[in-house]
Amino acid sequence: MKKQTTGVYLLQDDKILFLIRNKKNDTMHQTGVYLPIGGHIKLGEGIEDAAKREVKEESGITVHELDLKGIVYIRNQNTGDYDVIMFLFTATNFTGEPVDGREGKFQWVHKDTIGDLNIYEGDRIFLDLLQKNKFFVLDFLYDKFKLVNHTILKLI
Repeated sequence: MKKQTTGVYLLQDDKILFLIRNKKNDTMHQTGVYLPIGGHIKLGEGIEDAAKREVKEESGITVHELDLKGIVYIRNQNTGDYDVIMFLFTATNFTGEPVDGREGKFQWVHKDTIGDLNIYEGDRIFLDLLQKNKFFVLDFLYDKFKLVNHTILKLI
């Protein structure tokens, strides 16, 4: 089974907004991991609409424009019940301030200190490509939360 999801990094000056995951009884992510804001795409929902909705629901921020940066296929992560196809965006045009909620808390992180964060190995790969302003299609194979292999299918 496959789930389609969105991930959004909000950018402001030289900082990126991360969700620090601390949801109770979470089988999808490790506690304390730094993630993009995002979530599932509902049946019949547009990809950008889902991304904007997820940012609003999780952080309280309203995104006005999105920039699609890449597509990531994530196999065998977390419970192993499904694979994920994630559409990854950035946004600089948004209003509001992040409000911590049931998914976790938020932190603005300077782009030069991202390497110090608790981030999945695969996220490090696409964050590097994001900062180089590359469009990408990636295929990640995980064994639970450990990256086993990855392939760059497209890099523009």
